[in-house]
Amino acid sequence: MNGQYASLLIALPLISAFFVPLIKGLGRKVVMAYLVLITALQTAIAGWVANEVYSTGKPIIVMAGGWKPPVGINLYIGHFAALFVLIIAVISFFMAFFSFKAVTVEPVDKYAMLFLLLMLGATGMIVTGGDIFNLFVFMEITSITAYALTAYNKTGEAAEASMKYIVLGGIGSSFFLIGVALIYGATGTLNMAHLAQLAGAIDPTVAQVGLALIIFGLAVEAELFPLNAWAPDAYQAAPHPITVMFSALVVKAGLYAIARLLYILQNANGWSGVLKLVIIMATLTVVVAEFSALRQKDVKRMIAYSSISQVGMIAFALALGTQAGVDAGVFHMVNHAIVKALLFLTVGYVGVALGGTAIENFRGLGKRMPLTALTLTIGSLAAVGIPLFNIFWSKVRILLAGVEAGYSWSVALILGASVVEAVYYLRLIHTMWFVEGGERVRENFVIGGVIALFLAALIIAIGVYPNDIWTIVQKAGQDVFNVANYIKNVPLMGGWEHERDTDYPLYSSPCWSTCLADKREGSP
Repeated sequence: MNGQYASLLIALPLISAFFVPLIKGLGRKVVMAYLVLITALQTAIAGWVANEVYSTGKPIIVMAGGWKPPVGINLYIGHFAALFVLIIAVISFFMAFFSFKAVTVEPVDKYAMLFLLLMLGATGMIVTGGDIFNLFVFMEITSITAYALTAYNKTGEAAEASMKYIVLGGIGSSFFLIGVALIYGATGTLNMAHLAQLAGAIDPTVAQVGLALIIFGLAVEAELFPLNAWAPDAYQAAPHPITVMFSALVVKAGLYAIARLLYILQNANGWSGVLKLVIIMATLTVVVAEFSALRQKDVKRMIAYSSISQVGMIAFALALGTQAGVDAGVFHMVNHAIVKALLFLTVGYVGVALGGTAIENFRGLGKRMPLTALTLTIGSLAAVGIPLFNIFWSKVRILLAGVEAGYSWSVALILGASVVEAVYYLRLIHTMWFVEGGERVRENFVIGGVIALFLAALIIAIGVYPNDIWTIVQKAGQDVFNVANYIKNVPLMGGWEHERDTDYPLYSSPCWSTCLADKREGSP
């Protein structure tokens, strides 16, 4: 595929967002139909890109202005990016349909613009796997649109949640920029492939502090403790379709950025110390979130904490420093995106249909809204990690990878937290099926009969036949973990390639970064 077609993944939502004001006079239905159309086109392009990457086995690289890196900015769409750009597009398409029913607050034209920009930001964070500053730009687009969408319902709670998000987001951005400045000062480059080549020559203190600051900056979007205090309030206050996008899109982009930068700099001295920092943050995220979820009386907020816990488990797997851990983490990212999309969709639909997401509204839901209750039950059982549902397989692989990597203490804490998770999800299931409720409610065919059932069927299909998706996920995991192959695929400028091949002939050997460090210090 021509790389220019792949660049439509960025261009289409960006240009389309600025066309929304031109059609707002045609009415709410036209604006929402336009949103569905654009997300459908984005899904088609993302499907085309994913098919191209997985069928050829080669990444798609787009060079801005024709300039090769490290001088020029490049987009890198490997197996990981191709897979998750497709997930982002499909979830956005489903949420565009859900927005017809769930979003009634005016002006919807601003909602549609922000929706498209949020999709753009999350997509950009994943495909800009070549340049750190470009990553920051898309991170800010994602953050700013997320702040606005959190406050979109114009309630006091929404405004408070948005302000909390803004404050923590600003702190995260500052951490990120300071970390990038330190790394740039030590290497003189922001290109990720170039950074990987120079990682071994970075001063150990600069490498550790710079990378740790970058991780803390991205931890806001990735919802890692202690920078995730914004998430439960934002999830509860935001429009229901946006809550799905926060969980399925924004978090995944943040996690990918953390994993990509961690492994790009794996040859830096002191790298293992940063991994341990992420392990601790991830484990605390799981434990704190699960016990917080247990106390909630609002189902949407409960699932928000559950989502944060699952994110902590993903971060734990990605920071193990092993291929098995990364593969398991990516597998859990896919499963988490599907399960949380289903849970937030069905809970949000109950909130729209019954006037809120408090636990009281779920009494007798099995008789009042049987289809919605059925799919919500499937999502709940999957979240717990019951066998024959998708999350079971990725959770088991994460725990095994954790034990193999020597983090048995963290695995034990995660297992204990999983028991807590089972308690509150089973409590929800009991409330829906074994407690008396009100009268029967007519369910929406598209939301409950098509989208929710599709996601539920996908959960069961992966749970029963996990090997097919596991094969795809392994390729995505290798794309993140195998840095040498990543560098090989990036077309660096001829001058640097000559320097690399001539002056550092051991570049392709395991000790290439050490040789580079010695060369820079004047050693023979």
